[in-house]
Amino acid sequence: MASSRTDILRTDAVVLRSTEYGETSRIVNLLTRDHGRVGVMARGARSPKSRFGSTLEPMSWIQAVIHFRPGRDLQTLSESSHVEVFSTIGRSLERLGVGIRTIELTGALMQSGQPSPSVLQHQVDTLRMLNTAERVDNVWPVFAMRLAGILGFSPSFTRERVEQLPAEGGWLQLDGGQVAEYRPAGTQGVKASRSALRAFAVCTRADPAVALRMSMDDRTASEVNALVDAFIEYHVEDSFPHRTARVLGQLNG
Repeated sequence: MASSRTDILRTDAVVLRSTEYGETSRIVNLLTRDHGRVGVMARGARSPKSRFGSTLEPMSWIQAVIHFRPGRDLQTLSESSHVEVFSTIGRSLERLGVGIRTIELTGALMQSGQPSPSVLQHQVDTLRMLNTAERVDNVWPVFAMRLAGILGFSPSFTRERVEQLPAEGGWLQLDGGQVAEYRPAGTQGVKASRSALRAFAVCTRADPAVALRMSMDDRTASEVNALVDAFIEYHVEDSFPHRTARVLGQLNG
């Protein structure tokens, strides 16, 4: 049951999704710092003289003023302004696609009312990296594997095992994230080349600045993405979003 008390919530947030509502309004899903995912109604957001401007586009990092009533599914957004504008992302289909994948995954895994300051900061840091990265292909695996770590299911491989992989490659075990030459019977895993498994390890454990500078050929990058997607999907099951990845695959195919 919704409370009759209305609080004024001032918070920074990243826009996860924005959909049209009625003739002039928008329903917007925000990732906030202390309240997790919050759905808001932005009345008049699509009118020509809207006070919201471009702040409600997906991947925008904004300062928001929300009239918040506990227990209510949809809150009211009264003000919003940009904290930082990531202007380069929208100029490239490749950057845009990666960015949408990141907010899709964040939106799928975060819950309403779940405080998420570390996830919000990770999302902001990722958008900053995506806005300037020279190797755009590296952003998705770095983002996804660090999000897995924040949410508590980071792979448990050891550096020694990764370094000892033979030239033929090996396996990523999906349950615990171990890397080994062989897949133990009764476990699920993904086979990959040595270069892909080593790159996967870098994306998971190395400093993001280092991981973003890593050079991968197209084949290795494709393998790394397959490893990342398989590992994340194994742990979040049906929550894993496929839509944008499929669209990008069709465009690139």
